[in-house]
Amino acid sequence: MQENKIHISRVNAKVEYPAKFLFIGAMNPCPCGNLLDAHKECRCNELEIQRYKNRLSEPFLDRIDISVVMQNVRAEDKPSFSSKELHKKVVEANIFRQKRGQKNFNAKMADSELDAYCVMSAAANETLAMAIERFRLSFRSIKKVQKVSRTIADLASSEVIEKEHLLEALSYRRR
Repeated sequence: MQENKIHISRVNAKVEYPAKFLFIGAMNPCPCGNLLDAHKECRCNELEIQRYKNRLSEPFLDRIDISVVMQNVRAEDKPSFSSKELHKKVVEANIFRQKRGQKNFNAKMADSELDAYCVMSAAANETLAMAIERFRLSFRSIKKVQKVSRTIADLASSEVIEKEHLLEALSYRRR
Protein backbone atom coordinates (compact mmCIF):
# COMPACT_ATOMS: atom_id res chain seq x y z
CA MET A 1 0.00 0.00 0.00
CA GLN A 2 2.62 2.55 1.03
CA GLU A 3 4.93 1.83 -1.91
CA ASN A 4 2.14 2.23 -4.50
CA LYS A 5 2.90 -1.19 -5.93
CA ILE A 6 1.19 -4.55 -6.17
CA HIS A 7 3.44 -7.60 -5.90
CA ILE A 8 2.16 -10.90 -7.30
CA SER A 9 4.25 -13.96 -6.57
CA ARG A 10 3.62 -17.34 -8.12
CA VAL A 11 5.72 -20.50 -8.22
CA ASN A 12 7.76 -19.53 -11.30
CA ALA A 13 7.38 -15.77 -11.49
CA LYS A 14 7.16 -12.53 -9.58
CA VAL A 15 5.44 -9.52 -11.13
CA GLU A 16 5.23 -5.97 -9.84
CA TYR A 17 2.63 -3.45 -11.01
CA PRO A 18 2.44 0.26 -10.20
CA ALA A 19 -0.77 1.03 -8.32
CA LYS A 20 -1.61 4.47 -6.98
CA PHE A 21 -4.88 4.15 -5.13
CA LEU A 22 -6.96 5.43 -2.27
CA PHE A 23 -7.85 2.65 0.14
CA ILE A 24 -11.21 2.98 1.85
CA GLY A 25 -12.46 0.22 4.10
CA ALA A 26 -15.43 -0.41 6.33
CA MET A 27 -15.91 -2.81 9.19
CA ASN A 28 -18.83 -3.55 11.47
CA PRO A 29 -18.20 -2.92 15.19
CA CYS A 30 -18.92 -6.61 15.92
CA PRO A 31 -19.86 -9.80 14.02
CA CYS A 32 -23.62 -9.10 14.13
CA GLY A 33 -23.14 -5.38 13.35
CA ASN A 34 -25.41 -4.08 16.11
CA LEU A 35 -22.91 -3.14 18.85
CA LEU A 36 -23.28 0.66 18.43
CA ASP A 37 -26.89 0.65 17.26
CA ALA A 38 -29.29 2.42 19.61
CA HIS A 39 -32.31 0.45 18.35
CA LYS A 40 -30.96 -3.08 17.86
CA GLU A 41 -29.47 -5.41 20.45
CA CYS A 42 -25.99 -6.85 19.92
CA ARG A 43 -25.94 -10.67 20.06
CA CYS A 44 -22.15 -10.94 20.44
CA ASN A 45 -20.18 -11.64 23.60
CA GLU A 46 -16.90 -9.88 24.46
CA LEU A 47 -14.75 -12.78 23.24
CA GLU A 48 -16.50 -12.84 19.83
CA ILE A 49 -16.07 -9.07 19.48
CA GLN A 50 -12.38 -9.28 20.37
CA ARG A 51 -11.77 -12.16 17.93
CA TYR A 52 -13.59 -10.22 15.22
CA LYS A 53 -11.45 -7.10 15.78
CA ASN A 54 -8.24 -9.16 15.94
CA ARG A 55 -8.76 -10.43 12.38
CA LEU A 56 -7.04 -7.28 11.15
CA SER A 57 -3.33 -7.19 11.99
CA GLU A 58 -1.61 -4.30 13.76
CA PRO A 59 0.75 -3.63 10.79
CA PHE A 60 -2.25 -3.39 8.44
CA LEU A 61 -4.17 -1.08 10.78
CA ASP A 62 -1.06 1.07 11.24
CA ARG A 63 -1.15 1.85 7.51
CA ILE A 64 -4.62 3.42 7.69
CA ASP A 65 -4.47 7.21 7.93
CA ILE A 66 -7.95 8.02 9.22
CA SER A 67 -10.30 5.88 11.28
CA VAL A 68 -13.79 7.09 12.11
CA VAL A 69 -16.61 5.35 13.97
CA MET A 70 -19.81 6.07 12.07
CA GLN A 71 -23.06 6.71 13.87
CA ASN A 72 -26.60 5.93 12.74
CA VAL A 73 -28.27 8.75 10.84
CA ARG A 74 -31.78 9.86 11.65
CA ALA A 75 -34.19 11.43 9.16
CA GLU A 76 -34.24 14.72 11.10
CA ASP A 77 -30.41 15.04 11.08
CA LYS A 78 -29.19 17.79 8.79
CA PRO A 79 -25.66 17.79 7.33
CA SER A 80 -23.31 20.57 8.46
CA PHE A 81 -22.20 21.23 4.88
CA SER A 82 -23.68 20.58 1.47
CA SER A 83 -21.71 18.48 -1.02
CA LYS A 84 -21.13 21.62 -3.06
CA GLU A 85 -19.65 23.46 -0.04
CA LEU A 86 -17.41 20.51 0.81
CA HIS A 87 -16.21 20.26 -2.80
CA LYS A 88 -15.34 23.97 -2.79
CA LYS A 89 -13.40 23.59 0.48
CA VAL A 90 -11.40 20.61 -0.89
CA VAL A 91 -10.55 22.50 -4.09
CA GLU A 92 -9.43 25.52 -2.05
CA ALA A 93 -7.23 23.31 0.16
CA ASN A 94 -5.69 21.74 -2.94
CA ILE A 95 -4.92 25.17 -4.42
CA PHE A 96 -3.42 26.18 -1.06
CA ARG A 97 -1.16 23.09 -1.21
CA GLN A 98 -0.07 23.87 -4.75
CA LYS A 99 0.75 27.51 -3.90
CA ARG A 100 3.02 26.18 -1.16
CA GLY A 101 5.00 24.49 -3.94
CA GLN A 102 4.05 20.99 -2.88
CA LYS A 103 3.57 18.68 -5.86
CA ASN A 104 2.16 15.55 -4.19
CA PHE A 105 -1.03 15.26 -2.20
CA ASN A 106 -0.40 15.32 1.54
CA ALA A 107 -1.09 11.58 1.93
CA LYS A 108 1.46 10.79 -0.80
CA MET A 109 4.12 13.13 0.55
CA ALA A 110 7.54 11.49 0.91
CA ASP A 111 9.08 11.40 4.39
CA SER A 112 11.83 13.71 3.09
CA GLU A 113 9.20 16.39 2.34
CA LEU A 114 7.68 16.45 5.84
CA ASP A 115 10.14 18.95 7.31
CA ALA A 116 9.52 21.40 4.45
CA TYR A 117 5.72 21.16 4.29
CA CYS A 118 4.60 20.06 7.76
CA VAL A 119 5.86 23.02 9.74
CA MET A 120 4.34 22.97 13.22
CA SER A 121 3.85 25.62 15.84
CA ALA A 122 5.70 25.18 19.14
CA ALA A 123 2.46 24.11 20.84
CA ALA A 124 1.78 21.54 18.11
CA ASN A 125 5.33 20.15 18.41
CA GLU A 126 4.93 19.83 22.17
CA THR A 127 1.57 18.11 21.77
CA LEU A 128 3.00 15.69 19.20
CA ALA A 129 5.85 14.80 21.56
CA MET A 130 3.34 14.08 24.35
CA ALA A 131 1.17 11.99 21.96
CA ILE A 132 4.18 9.96 20.82
CA GLU A 133 4.99 9.13 24.43
CA ARG A 134 1.44 8.54 25.63
CA PHE A 135 0.14 6.51 22.67
CA ARG A 136 3.48 4.86 21.80
CA LEU A 137 3.11 5.98 18.18
CA SER A 138 5.22 4.13 15.63
CA PHE A 139 7.39 6.06 13.17
CA ARG A 140 4.77 5.35 10.50
CA SER A 141 1.95 6.61 12.74
CA ILE A 142 3.82 9.83 13.51
CA LYS A 143 4.23 10.54 9.80
CA LYS A 144 0.57 9.80 9.12
CA VAL A 145 -0.53 12.14 11.92
CA GLN A 146 1.68 14.88 10.47
CA LYS A 147 0.20 14.41 6.99
CA VAL A 148 -3.40 14.42 8.24
CA SER A 149 -2.58 17.50 10.35
CA ARG A 150 -1.22 19.19 7.22
CA THR A 151 -4.49 18.48 5.41
CA ILE A 152 -6.57 19.86 8.30
CA ALA A 153 -4.36 22.98 8.34
CA ASP A 154 -4.82 23.31 4.56
CA LEU A 155 -8.60 23.18 4.99
CA ALA A 156 -8.21 26.03 7.48
CA SER A 157 -5.86 27.90 5.07
CA SER A 158 -3.10 27.82 7.69
CA GLU A 159 0.57 27.80 6.65
CA VAL A 160 1.59 26.36 10.01
CA ILE A 161 0.11 23.27 11.64
CA GLU A 162 -1.38 24.48 14.91
CA LYS A 163 -2.16 22.48 18.04
CA GLU A 164 -5.87 22.21 17.17
CA HIS A 165 -5.02 20.74 13.74
CA LEU A 166 -2.78 18.16 15.36
CA LEU A 167 -5.36 17.27 18.02
CA GLU A 168 -8.00 16.72 15.34
CA ALA A 169 -5.61 14.50 13.38
CA LEU A 170 -4.88 12.48 16.53
CA SER A 171 -8.62 12.02 17.07
CA TYR A 172 -8.76 10.18 13.72
CA ARG A 173 -6.20 7.56 14.82
CA ARG A 174 -7.74 4.19 15.64
CA ARG A 175 -8.21 3.49 19.30
